[in-house]
Amino acid sequence: MKERNLGPLYGRLINKKEFSPLGGLIELTYRCNLNCIHCYCKGSENKDKELDTEQWKEILDEIHKEGCLWLTISGGDPLVREDFLEIYSYAVRKGFIITLFTNAYGFTPKIINNLIKSPFYSIEITLNGITKDTYEAITQIEDSFSKVIENIKILTQKKFPLILKTNCLKINKHQIGKIKRWTEKLLGKPSENRYYFKYDSMIYPRLNGDKTPCQYRLNFEELEEAKRQDVDIWKEYQKGLHSNFPKLNRGKSFLYHCNSWANHFFIDPFGRLKFCMFTEKFSIDLKTTPFREGFYRFPYQILNQRFKTNSKCKDCKLRPVCYYCPARAYLETGDEEAPVEHYCKLAEAAAERLHPRNTKRKTNLIQMRQTSQT
Repeated sequence: MKERNLGPLYGRLINKKEFSPLGGLIELTYRCNLNCIHCYCKGSENKDKELDTEQWKEILDEIHKEGCLWLTISGGDPLVREDFLEIYSYAVRKGFIITLFTNAYGFTPKIINNLIKSPFYSIEITLNGITKDTYEAITQIEDSFSKVIENIKILTQKKFPLILKTNCLKINKHQIGKIKRWTEKLLGKPSENRYYFKYDSMIYPRLNGDKTPCQYRLNFEELEEAKRQDVDIWKEYQKGLHSNFPKLNRGKSFLYHCNSWANHFFIDPFGRLKFCMFTEKFSIDLKTTPFREGFYRFPYQILNQRFKTNSKCKDCKLRPVCYYCPARAYLETGDEEAPVEHYCKLAEAAAERLHPRNTKRKTNLIQMRQTSQT
């Protein structure tokens, strides 16, 4: 299958219109065939409330009409749905550029053969260990490792465009570099226009409020230790430390600084259109409200949101290097303006690592942070 680099095209499109649903992520289900210890949607599964096949087709019709081009199909794991191929094939016929998120456990010859006939952009597979013990300590499913590795090799033989990705956890922190090297041996070295491995350092509470996944988070020192395992990852990290201290795009009184909602959307398994997968705020029920009406409400509502309290996050000078966002804060604390201790510690440590040319500014930021905490 021929590789495609659509980045430049996307850049031109998002500059044409201030708000447009060019890309979307649809979660077909929260159900999964694995039982991962860190999964953010575990506990929110409800097969009876999931949209049925025809409802998903109607939504695909609507988002296509509104100009959506890039579509990510996710879960849970979407392959567990009996109608996955029907929904996927319908999306292909509509002309979407499709990325599939999966753990690869549920691939069957039937699914693979159908995907060969139906073009897609890439398949992103979560691989959280490169040994049976580590991988299955996370998935909690016996013999899942051998099955997933076998399926990845089959997909590689079929020339599927794959990306393998890893969540950084206390259980697998010693294998991040090994997973990347195994990926490169299987799929090849990264190039200017293509990469085959990525990792995610952030772990979140579950959508149902369960904070169990947070116990598997890595602190700043552990994250650095994981990055040191691979020369490319460490080089990229060091490059970031030599960059100028970033600035906020909007004034400090504004609550939301992420702007992905301007050209991107999320739809959960139950038909709720959301501007962020982590929050129900401003969400719309697509079973009763047309997609167009729902999507174009978000930008103006979000743009006007400001801090209503004297939250430490409002005036914190470390916010440009902090993982804080209102949706994550609400998920973890029940208050979208509240500081999250884990993010505070990561931001403070990141500021201390900045290049020496930022030393004076860095010192002032740390002092301000310490003052705000007293």
